[in-house]
Amino acid sequence: MRTLVSKYLLLIETGDAKGNKRMSRTLEAKGAGSGGGAADPARTPDGAGGATTGVHGSGRMAGEDRRKQILLVAMRLFSQRGFSGTTTKEIAQAAGVSEAMVFRHFANKEELYSAILDHKACANNIECPSDIVPDALARRDDRAVFTGLALAMMRHHEHDTEFLRLLTHSALEGHELAHMFWDRNVRGMYDFLGAYIRDRQREGAMRDVDPAIVVRGFLGMVIHHSLNNLLWDTRRLLLNIPNERAAAEFTEILLRGIAAEPGATPAPRVAANGEKAAKAGATRGKKKK
Repeated sequence: MRTLVSKYLLLIETGDAKGNKRMSRTLEAKGAGSGGGAADPARTPDGAGGATTGVHGSGRMAGEDRRKQILLVAMRLFSQRGFSGTTTKEIAQAAGVSEAMVFRHFANKEELYSAILDHKACANNIECPSDIVPDALARRDDRAVFTGLALAMMRHHEHDTEFLRLLTHSALEGHELAHMFWDRNVRGMYDFLGAYIRDRQREGAMRDVDPAIVVRGFLGMVIHHSLNNLLWDTRRLLLNIPNERAAAEFTEILLRGIAAEPGATPAPRVAANGEKAAKAGATRGKKKK
C-alpha cells in the first residue's frame, strides 16, 4: 500500500493526469479491500463539513457534492490551523474520505487553492468594485464612492470571518493562496481606484498625489478596522462603532487629505524614488550647455 501511495504522489508531482486518476482508483480499491476506505457519508461527524445532500441511494455522495464537502473541510482546517499545520491526511479524515479521494478531486495544491478562491467569490457574491457603486461613479461623487466601497468590504469581512483568518494565515506563512488572492483581488482594487483617482486629479477635484499612496491609505484603514473587530479586539474595547459610521469617518479623513482647494491650480505630483531629483539634475545639465 505504501508503494502505491508513493507512486501516486509521484504522478501528481509530474502532472500525469491520466495516471493520477488510474492510481486514485487503485488506491481506493485497496483501501476498501483492507477496511481502510472512506467512511459512510451519512456517518460523517457533525462539524466535519459533511452534509449528506447529494448522497445516492447506495450511500455514495455525488461527485460535485463530494468535491464541495472536501473543499469546505479544507477551508475550515486551514483557517483554524494554518496551511503548514494541516495535512491532506487530516483533511481526508475530517471529511470521512480516503486521502486518494482528496487527490482525485484536487490533483495538486494549486488546484485546491484556486478552488477555494472560486468558491469564496461565488458564495459571497463578490462583485467588481465598479458594480458596487455604479451610480456614485457616474455622478463623480467621491464621498459616496469611497464610503460605499469601504462599507461593502467591512460587511464582506464580517460575513466571512473564516476567509479572513484563512488569508491571514496564508500571508503570515508566505503561502501561495496569499499571492493568488493578491493577483485576483487586491491588484484589481488598486487598478480600479487608481484609475478613478487619476481621473479626478485631471478634473481638478483631487490634489496631485500618487494614487497608489491614496489607495494604500484607504484600504489600510478599512482592513485594519476589520482585523481589530474580528480577530484582535472582538469585544470592541478600543472602538465600538457601526460599520456605517466607520466607513463614513474613514472616507472623510481620506478626502480631507486629498481634496483640492477650490480654485487652486493642481500642484505637480511629487515623484517617488528620487525621480524628481533626477529630472532636476538633467535640467541643470541642459542649462549649463
